[in-house]
Amino acid sequence: MILVTGASGQLGRLVLEQLLQHLPASKLAAGVRSPERVADLQARGVNIRTLDYSQPETLTQAFQDIDTVLLISSSEVGQRAAQHQNVITAAEKAGVKRLVYTSLLHADTSPLGLAEEHKLTEARLKASSLEWVILRNGWYTENYLASLPAALEHHVLIGCAGKGRITSATR
Repeated sequence: MILVTGASGQLGRLVLEQLLQHLPASKLAAGVRSPERVADLQARGVNIRTLDYSQPETLTQAFQDIDTVLLISSSEVGQRAAQHQNVITAAEKAGVKRLVYTSLLHADTSPLGLAEEHKLTEARLKASSLEWVILRNGWYTENYLASLPAALEHHVLIGCAGKGRITSATR
């Protein structure tokens, strides 16, 4: 069974919708803090697991009978490394075989302040007993939507890449 963490969030929801096109709902689990937010997925047969990255006891229980976990990176800056550590440790304890992690583009060399927590998570994952996959996508294209009115008005998308090109990825 595949468990998608953050299943009520923007990326988690999209991932589950895509997986449901290829796998029966009985092979999928949605990991969330608030099960009521994914009642529609439960009605479709997706197994709902309550979990919180900051509460390790919820993680070990949620990962029972799970083969693969998609760890969608925490949105809590400054707490990510510890939260992700909790997820990796619980996955090992529960006998999860594979963990897929949504990291940051060039996490190992990026000067961005956000990179350090991803770098720490990647190192912990590589040192674990799990099979792992690290997804290092760029900034989500959808994140630029707030800037769209100004970009249309001024014919430029302003960012901190200097003269670099934008290498975003859609969720």
